[in-house]
Amino acid sequence: MRKLLLLILLLAAGLRLYRLTEIPPGLTHDEANHGREAIGVLDGDLRYYFPYNYGSEPLYSYTVAGTMALLGENLFALRLVNVIFGVAAIGITYLWAARAFDRRVAAISALLLTLSFWPLASSREALRAGMLPFFMGTAVWFFWRFFEQKSGQVGKWASGQVVGFVLALLATLHIYLAARVAWLVFPAFLIYLAMVNRPLLRRGWRQTALGLAATAVLITPMFIYLHNNPAVQPRVGMLDGSLQALRDGNLLPILQNAAEALLAFIWPGHGDQFLAYNIPGRPVFDAVTAVFFTTGLFIILYRAISNKPLAISNGQFTIHNSLLIINYSPAFLLLWFLIGIIPSLVTGPTANTTRNLAALAPVHILPAVGFVALMDWGTHQLKPRLRGKVWGVTAVKVTAVLWLLLAGFFSVRDYFVRWGQSPDVRTAYQVTQIAMFDFAAQHNGKTVSSSALPGAAHDPSVALVTHPNLPLRWTDARYALIWPGGEAAHALIPASTPPHALFAAALRPLQTIAMRPSDLDPSFTYYELAAPPAAWLADAPLANFDDAVLLRYAAWVDDEVVRGETAVLLTVWQVQDPTRVGPLTPPADVTDAVLFTQILTDGGVLAQRDSLEAPTWDWQRGDIIAQIHPIPIPADTPPGEYRAIVGLYDRASGERRPVLDSGETFVDVRPLRVVGR
Repeated sequence: MRKLLLLILLLAAGLRLYRLTEIPPGLTHDEANHGREAIGVLDGDLRYYFPYNYGSEPLYSYTVAGTMALLGENLFALRLVNVIFGVAAIGITYLWAARAFDRRVAAISALLLTLSFWPLASSREALRAGMLPFFMGTAVWFFWRFFEQKSGQVGKWASGQVVGFVLALLATLHIYLAARVAWLVFPAFLIYLAMVNRPLLRRGWRQTALGLAATAVLITPMFIYLHNNPAVQPRVGMLDGSLQALRDGNLLPILQNAAEALLAFIWPGHGDQFLAYNIPGRPVFDAVTAVFFTTGLFIILYRAISNKPLAISNGQFTIHNSLLIINYSPAFLLLWFLIGIIPSLVTGPTANTTRNLAALAPVHILPAVGFVALMDWGTHQLKPRLRGKVWGVTAVKVTAVLWLLLAGFFSVRDYFVRWGQSPDVRTAYQVTQIAMFDFAAQHNGKTVSSSALPGAAHDPSVALVTHPNLPLRWTDARYALIWPGGEAAHALIPASTPPHALFAAALRPLQTIAMRPSDLDPSFTYYELAAPPAAWLADAPLANFDDAVLLRYAAWVDDEVVRGETAVLLTVWQVQDPTRVGPLTPPADVTDAVLFTQILTDGGVLAQRDSLEAPTWDWQRGDIIAQIHPIPIPADTPPGEYRAIVGLYDRASGERRPVLDSGETFVDVRPLRVVGR
């Protein structure tokens, strides 16, 4: 069986390494931010808890920093971590299942983990949750050994088991939020044993209690830090909607989420809808595997409730000694499964492919249990003379091979072809943006990159990981344009962010590069960006905002607008001192200011737009920024002339930058005339 396990692990490694930097086809922002954190570690930015991705535990990013130190700051090094831990998770699952059930269950479980879409995808994604199955499985392995030793056994080996348990459990808590629930499987199983077999409980409860207590002590600094810095993990507050409803006495949301989360394993259309991790709606298992999964779930549920050993006829379970921990494998597997999927039972199936990763092993052991039990039952229904090797062994092996080949074919096809080549997936993984970065790397000079998401923790993170030393300036050309240092430059603009018509005179197209015709962002264009129009900078500044930025020009595209239509204001700004724009704010610890434009009436604000598509985190002294402000005018607006003002404020605090020498926090621009139809 060791040779079989080795072959399985080699197959798993091959599937996970094959075209690793091509499928997924690029980088999501979450992956890129983990890479950004790892690069920061190599640059000396050592943190206990990282700010990106709504706050993230540190172990993954530090591990990636290690692979990057060895292999370079690149996508392969970023994704290799989960390949290694994904394969290791298969190995530890096999070892535990072989002890807790039998080698057939272990082998089938390992093959399912090798071939199924979910574990294949999670091992190829650069997400911290991908490390969780291995460390959770390792904690389970050491925990199980507590109950296999003879009562009262002590010594270095027993102490080593406790240390291994603590280190593995501690690692889970430093990987992903779901681990804060997953550890409950261990005390839950102790409670179960206390009800059904106290002599067996006495074998392992002390080691378990010691391990849990040590883990609690060692993880306390992280929770103290999080308590003192609640802003670093905003996702916790984003996920507790159904729990709040439960606290209010409303059971319906959590029951609906639980039903959807369970159906996500077996029923088409109910799987994870998040296309970055799954074919939207694709269940975890194909139809055949779903039958075995359901069968296995009912079997372990019955065995756990009835407190009967699992009737798998390999010799292990014919020994009904009440002190054999293997008699309670069904109960433990059930608890591991149910507690491991609590996050999706609370939040529903969306993104359950990451939130349920603590339960990855039991989810794939269940179909193996169901298959082996059904095959054993089937062979026992045959006449005694037909139960020999041909019918009793060969038929089962052939059936298993056919099933796994079919399941593997559908998974591999769905992952590498249907999902990996999908236009939606290519968009989610920023394929066009990465092609733009590749193009920019081949051309020298100042380059402005247009993006629908130019925020510091979005597309710039993708650029940093794929091209760490590429100097780019950021904007969304649909609404803004930036001239680095106020001089001529070049610009790369994808089809998804076509430049506003007001910028056309400054942009001369040089080359258009086509992507796939089916791509949602099918091309990008390389432009020559001329110097900003002289008329914008000819007059004295209209206002000085705290010596941070000067307002150089402001004009309505049309001085009058029909009510019910959109007025468009163009403002032009010159950066004086970008450090004075506002305070540094998380997660990137950079400035994040916003321009506001208001059209006023005697009674207040008639219409307003707050935006800035050339983000302040990217500003440098001398930059010229042109911003478009489209403002819809209410259809019932009385005709007349309306006062208009503009200003600048910090997004997080709302604090406005003062206008020097005026005592105000805004400046008037030309009034807008509204007319009737």
